Amino acid sequence: MLTVRVLTALLTLAACLTAAGSEVPWAPAAWRAVWSLEDPARTVVDPGDPRHGVADEGLAVATPEGDVAVHDLRTGRRRYVIAAEAVPTESVWMTARTVVVLRERFRAAERHLTAYELADGTPLWRATVTIRPSGSEGSELDYLGPVVMVTEAGVTYLDRQVGPLTLTSLDLRTGKVIARASRPPGCDYRSGISSRAFALLTHCGGRVELASVDPRTLRPTWTRTLPPPRADPPPTLTASDDGYLHVSGDEARFFAPDGRQLSTAREALRHPADETPRTERWSQPLHVGAYPQLSEERLVSTSAKWPDLLFLTSLDAATGRIRALPITAPAGEAAGLVGTTDTMAVVLDATSRITAYTLVRAPVRGPGPPGTVPLPDWPDACALLDDRAFAALGGGYGPGPVRRTVAGSQAPNPTDCDWIPPEDDGAVVSVSISWVFATPAAAREAYTAMADGVRRTGSYDPVTETPHALTETLPPAPGGHMNQSLVVAGPALVHLRSPSRNALRLLTPPLQQSLLSRYEPSVTAPTEPAARPPGWSFAADVAIDRRLVVAGGHAYTSSDDGTLYALDAATGALRWSVPTGSSVTSGPISSGDTVYFALGSGLLALDAASGRTRWHRKITGATELVIDRGTLYADSDRYAVYALDPATGRTRWRDPADGVVRRILPHPAGDLVYAAGDDGVVALDARTGTRRWRVPVARFASVSSAATTSDTVYAATDDQIQAIDRLTGRVSWRRSEPVQVGIQVADGAVYVAGGSALSKLDAATGRRQWSYDVGPLRLTMNALKLARGVAYFNVALGRLHALDTATGRLRWSYPPQDEPDRRGHVWYLPATRLDAFAPVPHGDTLLTAFGDGTLHALDPATGTPRWTFEAGGEVTTPPVVKDGRIHVGGVNGNVYGIRAADGRVN
Repeated sequence: MLTVRVLTALLTLAACLTAAGSEVPWAPAAWRAVWSLEDPARTVVDPGDPRHGVADEGLAVATPEGDVAVHDLRTGRRRYVIAAEAVPTESVWMTARTVVVLRERFRAAERHLTAYELADGTPLWRATVTIRPSGSEGSELDYLGPVVMVTEAGVTYLDRQVGPLTLTSLDLRTGKVIARASRPPGCDYRSGISSRAFALLTHCGGRVELASVDPRTLRPTWTRTLPPPRADPPPTLTASDDGYLHVSGDEARFFAPDGRQLSTAREALRHPADETPRTERWSQPLHVGAYPQLSEERLVSTSAKWPDLLFLTSLDAATGRIRALPITAPAGEAAGLVGTTDTMAVVLDATSRITAYTLVRAPVRGPGPPGTVPLPDWPDACALLDDRAFAALGGGYGPGPVRRTVAGSQAPNPTDCDWIPPEDDGAVVSVSISWVFATPAAAREAYTAMADGVRRTGSYDPVTETPHALTETLPPAPGGHMNQSLVVAGPALVHLRSPSRNALRLLTPPLQQSLLSRYEPSVTAPTEPAARPPGWSFAADVAIDRRLVVAGGHAYTSSDDGTLYALDAATGALRWSVPTGSSVTSGPISSGDTVYFALGSGLLALDAASGRTRWHRKITGATELVIDRGTLYADSDRYAVYALDPATGRTRWRDPADGVVRRILPHPAGDLVYAAGDDGVVALDARTGTRRWRVPVARFASVSSAATTSDTVYAATDDQIQAIDRLTGRVSWRRSEPVQVGIQVADGAVYVAGGSALSKLDAATGRRQWSYDVGPLRLTMNALKLARGVAYFNVALGRLHALDTATGRLRWSYPPQDEPDRRGHVWYLPATRLDAFAPVPHGDTLLTAFGDGTLHALDPATGTPRWTFEAGGEVTTPPVVKDGRIHVGGVNGNVYGIRAADGRVN
């Protein structure tokens, strides 16, 4: 948020200019954040299905439970709640002292429209309406836009009962029908809503018309004919709350509320010939997104990527020029404009926070874009790093300068710089001046908001974090993986991007120092992070995948881009890496001097010390890789179980399966191997592969979990458990039971979790001995560990329960029941990583993760926290304890080595 210091500086400047007797024009200068709250439904802004309503009098927010919470717009304070009803709440609006709620009904097209007094939530009226959905209906009609349009003049909806495109309007305060009108079929329609009217863009028979429609009469107050589009897609329409319109077609056009065309895209983004400062009146914001740019199609682009800086885009009411000011919220495709008033704007950002901003006006200092310093004062992006900085990457990088256009003017200095490596396989590094704010305080607040958003919902590198910089791993994208550092100094906010996280670790410190030398010469960039996590860390370029194995002084793992790694287990130094260009589907497993991985392209055996390939077999899609008594077992996507010689990869035997194999379990006795999956449970001779017996499962079912004892195989589908004699295949008992967690067997009992309970069954009979309700379970995202008479059951993103195995009574839970659970924001956690939530006992400590980006060390007897380790993102591998050190990988690409005794480095 903009601080009091920023406002004081603006007001002081205004006072000085006024005292000097100057005739100083005023204009919008900044958006100041005044409050924010979490969006309870974690939705996105959809004009056709709004979950929020904004008016001068307040903000309405629909909750997942169907309530509508009404807040004071100035303070964010909750005033009252409109209670949920038996049918779901679909949309909510707020205007002219009225809250309107649309609720579903059990019949497909019918809806309940209910209006409430905004002051206290008293119901005003209710109507049952039949609404035609947006989109195409047959070949006669294409309407895209809100199917319910709520304005101060009435509630208008697409009436399905009357015709293909019939609009019906209800009085806002009484619900009575006040107008009805039909539109011709065979046309394309787009709509946009303002506070007093709605606009309709019609494309019919090569003719394009834009009209402002009065909801009280459903007649146009004005109509404008537009040039027909030369090609698809049809034009789109966006309206500001005060009636300004943005039409995109062959060229974007902007219109005033009275229908006057103010500008085209080129005119809206041009640099004015007359730069004389003047008082400006802006429209309410039309868009929230990146800084507006002119695209090759002569459209105005505001597409923003996480976590770029967000801007609120308005129009100069006199000239139609686009005006944009930054806001302190992280961007992303999910960010949207909730609503506006004359002086406020409400934004839902990519981290699901609703923030209210108020407009600050200040004297116009001179020509140039608002909310920033003059463009000649922006730093040269290519000068922020030099050859000395790139020497750490081997040198030879060459700069590629790019000059951005801001408010119609091209920056005289490069605003972006792509540093190109000397080799084709090197990593490109990009420096981008995101924005140079009017004051250092405004830049710091924008950086703080963006960094907080990354910490809440992204994955970042705590090793390199300083007061001036934060490095994060961006979510996977179709164009490949990318990482970036946010750096702030003085008024400048800069992005440093590269697919190589090692490059960011090496280049972020000199970039910080370069900016500080320019703007804050008395400050030196810290050589060590302010809050360095204990232990060593290694940075892979993308998320660490599935498993981590420690053996022979090395830590073996893989990352999402198919790169295999061997690290020094004591120091984290890279011993070798192998880029495979394929996905890792299982492994690593270590045996002797060899490490085995299953890839999408086949099975791979590597020399443990050097990473050299020993053999490769085109047995693809293996999800199970097990080594036992000198044999390597693997499944394949061709529905078979293979037994291989670990030294050569030669096939010893192969058993064709009748479906997917999900588990391979060699029996400790060494005589049989069990394959479980779509084919049920199959017992195979470990030496020859001969089938001894098969127990099928019901059609469309599959064995998802299995366990063995000395005489029994226990197999579970999603809704049934059965106990099978391990030698004969005879089923001794079956029990219907929901199963969402891998079953475990210990001390004559079978432990199973599903539905909302963890249960203990008698292993001999299947009878339930006890059951403990832990609340709704997330499918497969839970983990169970039995140790020392305690069942530790971790409900992922929730709470860890410690239950007495003899009685089923709760010994403790963490966090305690009177504290919130540990719900994180998991944006990237596939099923292959869910065992990362498994509690790991180690001596007198229990290690566990919840999806909140933290590794927790607890007292196993009491659940008391001993220490926590902030990993900077979800933990993706189960902790491995070896030689007094905990090894763990994370979604941010880091592998950590932590001292097990206290979570610190030796």
